[in-house]
Amino acid sequence: MAIPQTNDPRWQRLIDDPGAHAYQALALKIMMQRIARSAPKTPAERDAAIGEVHGFFVKNERLAAADLQTIFG
Repeated sequence: MAIPQTNDPRWQRLIDDPGAHAYQALALKIMMQRIARSAPKTPAERDAAIGEVHGFFVKNERLAAADLQTIFG
């Protein structure tokens, strides 16, 4: 599965509700817990969080393939 571009609205939904999924990749789970605690509110904070999670998937595409499919499939 291809990683969606950062302007895909599903990224926004993921950042708005980071606890909505049971993540298999431990690193992703920890990152999403941190994002949930920080609760990005401004557009700049949301964009930064989206960029961080998107970058994680780009760098760890094989490791997080199951999570990518669960979130965006």
